[in-house]
Amino acid sequence: MASTGRLQADPLFQGLARPTMIAGVSFYYFVLNAMITMVAFINTGNFLAFLLGVVIHGFGYLLCMKEPRAVELWMLRMRTGFKSWNRVYHHNTNSYDVF
Repeated sequence: MASTGRLQADPLFQGLARPTMIAGVSFYYFVLNAMITMVAFINTGNFLAFLLGVVIHGFGYLLCMKEPRAVELWMLRMRTGFKSWNRVYHHNTNSYDVF
């Protein structure tokens, strides 16, 4: 089976490794889009605010087409990726980091 020396993609593994998708975007992005669209509709009172949701969904679809976990990776980066402002005082380390 592996005598050709080439890697073979297994569609079952790809399907099991993907996040939960709704209409081509991840579940987190779908919920975020719904919240932004609802707030826009409540503030404007105009049904044209739902077109904003379509535009946001299109952007998310393009984003999730290449990397399905793009939103989760972005959320992880926002949560853990930044150093503190006083890192120079602590010799270029994050003072809130355990290590």
